[in-house]
Amino acid sequence: MEETKNVVTELLEDGEATGIEEERSDPSQDIVQIERPFDPDKIKVARETKTVSLLCTRIDHDEIDLAPEFQRRARIWDQGRKGRLIESILLRIPLPVFYVASDLRDVWAVVDGLQRMTTIHDFVNDEFPLRGLEYLVQFEKAKFSELPRNMQRRIEETELVINVIQPGTPEEVMFNIFSRINTGGMTLNAQEIRHALNKGPVRSFLLDLVSTKEFRTATLDSVSDDRMSARECALRFCAFYLSNWKEYKNNDLDGFLNATMKRINEMSYDARDELKSAFKRSMAASHKVLGDEAFRKRYRPDASKSPISKALFETWSVALSRLDEQQVNLLAENGTAIHQKFMTTLSEDRDFEVSISYATGVPGRVHKRFSTIEELVDGELANA
Repeated sequence: MEETKNVVTELLEDGEATGIEEERSDPSQDIVQIERPFDPDKIKVARETKTVSLLCTRIDHDEIDLAPEFQRRARIWDQGRKGRLIESILLRIPLPVFYVASDLRDVWAVVDGLQRMTTIHDFVNDEFPLRGLEYLVQFEKAKFSELPRNMQRRIEETELVINVIQPGTPEEVMFNIFSRINTGGMTLNAQEIRHALNKGPVRSFLLDLVSTKEFRTATLDSVSDDRMSARECALRFCAFYLSNWKEYKNNDLDGFLNATMKRINEMSYDARDELKSAFKRSMAASHKVLGDEAFRKRYRPDASKSPISKALFETWSVALSRLDEQQVNLLAENGTAIHQKFMTTLSEDRDFEVSISYATGVPGRVHKRFSTIEELVDGELANA
């Protein structure tokens, strides 16, 4: 049990800030990541230079997506930082390279450089005055329209270096490129990358799911979505609700979830509405049966409350989504017994504990946790 306690302590500490327990990779599975190396010829990244004037024109015509909703929102820099960026341009100091992903219509989604790009565009459009300048103090508090024409021209004609990830790049390669790019000192996580790769209704759909009263109640409104942790939970429900866990075999959870986002994009409005209804029913059932302990690990009755586990979220929510109202009520009446059996399983079944803590995309671990929870549910229904 000491080994288990150490695992729990580490995971709980990681989940304090987001309300989500972070899953750990398994060193024994690292070889999986290098079994299929990328073909360098498939990495299609073109380097382009664009003037500030041309970049602003693209933004004005909605040809650059300034709201990819990665972990950092647009326009969060303070006035001093914005001013120093514009001052750097005026001083002809080269700016770091921008990264964008292009679609088939040559519309760009900003991967790296969102704050710089919005700052430049907003300044050229007179949306803020310069503040906190270190060298060109004579322009302090000046807006773009108030600068001398030669300074305006210097900004407009400044050339920016942009690495454009081409639309022909295979998605698994693009996913890897995104994960390697450092955005504002903070690397993108898997859900932020999936979000960037999949434009369309799925973006607002997942946000809508985690904004429902049912989700917020089931999770005790404890999951932060600043880094899209809540949306990943909702996506994982959708993935295993739409595809039977028994058919999951590829050892590629990222690819499986990415494919689900594409699938949701291709659904009709009615199909998405039906999926949303199933999600809400599942959240209501989870709260009714599991109460405040829904989707959380608990090894003993007196243990403190732990963060939400994404693996338990997908497993419990999908298992309970298959039940009718009468079955949910029967389980709710035996809630104490379910909690006790779950604690016993978590404490005594090391394989199950690992399946919800480490490398949770490995097929054997997916099958282990789903079969274990389904057996627990079926057993309680049989005894009710």
